[in-house]
Amino acid sequence: MIPATLKASVVFDWPASPGWTAGSPSAGQTFTQNFTSVNPNDITVAINNSGSGAQGMIFNGGYPQISASPVTGGFSGVQGLQLYASSSQSFGTYIRTTVTFDTPVINLSFQLWDVDAVAGQFVDKISNIQALSGVTVVGPDSVTSAVAGYNTISGTGLSTVVLGTSNATNTTNQGTITITFNGPITQFSFDWSNNDPALGQQAIALGPLTYTPVPEHNTACLSLNLCLAAILFERLRRRRSLRSVIA
Repeated sequence: MIPATLKASVVFDWPASPGWTAGSPSAGQTFTQNFTSVNPNDITVAINNSGSGAQGMIFNGGYPQISASPVTGGFSGVQGLQLYASSSQSFGTYIRTTVTFDTPVINLSFQLWDVDAVAGQFVDKISNIQALSGVTVVGPDSVTSAVAGYNTISGTGLSTVVLGTSNATNTTNQGTITITFNGPITQFSFDWSNNDPALGQQAIALGPLTYTPVPEHNTACLSLNLCLAAILFERLRRRRSLRSVIA
């Protein structure tokens, strides 16, 4: 067995400074930003607006942004990646958020805040929740609501869909959902869209990420193990040769 370097659980808190500096993607655009504040996992975030489509969701001025408001998940002073849209240009447009880790992680858990609805304005829809494990696309291991009555969860794995059902207060955890991936994974993503024909103003936020980096093999120990194996093999070979001569 090859010894491994054990890693402790990591919490990635979104940095207030410099925050999100990549800007607001229009329809068909993807804007990307790298975060290097966590060791050993650099994190890259890509925000895409409706694939390569000509119509998309319209971000409110200054969004996306990293801040502790207007959506808080019930926390005080905790930064979230705030996604705030003033409207959608057509039904079916979406914002896809993709988070990529520099090295694999296990036991990933994160929250989406304020997944809710206001009739005649918006119904938050979270779909295409997935992760990359090697070259295999996998669905979440669990998706749960913090408080009943503000959203519904249907399906499992890659078919999981979350829909807002009633208005949650922005400064509480009423609309919070928690998503987990057991892993190991190197990337996860989800789509956020408006399931109300009115296509009005809506907002959610992605909270801190908690995960465990996959243990890395200790190369020094690996070399030592290989050397010991070679010595043992040579001794066995010599013993067999000696027995053959005696026989």
